[in-house]
Amino acid sequence: MPFSTTPIQEQHGLRFACTTLLLSWLTAFGPLCTDMYLPTLPDIAADLSISTALAQSSITSCLLGLALGQLFVGPISDSRGRHGVLVLSLVLYTVASFLCTQAEDGTSFIVLRFLQGFGGAGGAVLARAVCCDIFHGSKLTQYISLLMAIHSVAPILGPVVGGFLGGWAGWRSVFWVLAGIGVILTLSTLFFLPETLAKDKRVQGGVLASLANTGRLFRERAYLCYTCVQGFTMGGFFAYVSASPFVFQNVYGLSMERFSLIFAVNAIGMVCTSLLAGWLSKRLGDKRLLLAGDMARTLACGAVFYVCLVTPASPWPLMIALFAMLAMQSFTLSPSFSLAICSQSVGAGAASGILGVAVFLFGALTSPLTGLAGPQSALPLGIIVLVTGLCSLCSSILGNRLYETKLVP
Repeated sequence: MPFSTTPIQEQHGLRFACTTLLLSWLTAFGPLCTDMYLPTLPDIAADLSISTALAQSSITSCLLGLALGQLFVGPISDSRGRHGVLVLSLVLYTVASFLCTQAEDGTSFIVLRFLQGFGGAGGAVLARAVCCDIFHGSKLTQYISLLMAIHSVAPILGPVVGGFLGGWAGWRSVFWVLAGIGVILTLSTLFFLPETLAKDKRVQGGVLASLANTGRLFRERAYLCYTCVQGFTMGGFFAYVSASPFVFQNVYGLSMERFSLIFAVNAIGMVCTSLLAGWLSKRLGDKRLLLAGDMARTLACGAVFYVCLVTPASPWPLMIALFAMLAMQSFTLSPSFSLAICSQSVGAGAASGILGVAVFLFGALTSPLTGLAGPQSALPLGIIVLVTGLCSLCSSILGNRLYETKLVP
């Protein structure tokens, strides 16, 4: 039973700001689980005596946990409500983060990373489901854009904090910090976040009926197209997340601290464009914003591919191309999420869960591929972001056409 019972849409001032900040950090579980420990990946590989590819697979295992967790947590919350399910997920995340500090070999570390991701899935999917419970249409896009802008602080602070923690106290200290964040978010959820899904709006028939109901989403063609937009966009993002420590540190010889600052600058661009996406949504509409944003992002992906192909001596061309690609993705993620939710009729928890599965499943597929050519090559990164960019653009075009057809009687 939540301590707070005031509906979010009736909250004002500081109370509403605190709730928005909490939801933002709950949606940031993906960046928290991946970005903060990124600068320490080479140290983890050396300390646990594992290969570069195996160290990168700890990202994959976490992403798989995030994907599978959302697949179950979303539908369960449609039946049982958001609050209790969210608290249990946060407890699992916190315990797994603590156990990561005790890992002594690659196998146990990878398993614990999976459990950490599975627990973190509750925060990722249910924060979005809460938004869908209280906002709709362009207002949903604007609020999601606001959450994205605020939670982008995680990838700004994450690598910077992780880089300095790793250099000062070792890679295990990063997971002590993640466990502490889990404790804070668990307590904040108990005291500040009310239940947003009324009993009369929940899926009837129990958890099994709610899980079975999820299958209907795979017959919603417009929803599936917008889900693919999310998946392909984030597939390219996680390829960057996985490859960039090795590309900038091994290929270009940058220090852990300098890499962390580059990562933070890219995240600042994402913050700015997330805020701009909410403003543009009111003026252009979600479909036009999505198409324009995806076209611009695909051009930036082409620039990344070209730079990775020629591999100039200076890191600046790659830094600029990646900055453009990451900045443009805000114009695809916010409107495609809103359009996906509006194009389905199953349930916000299940729909948000499938969207999350696509995001992290695509990320789990692309992350290990970046290391196939070894830690001294940037070309796999360029190929992956170009292919995912083109696929995302095609999905946007098809999704918009199917959405318009669905609205026509």
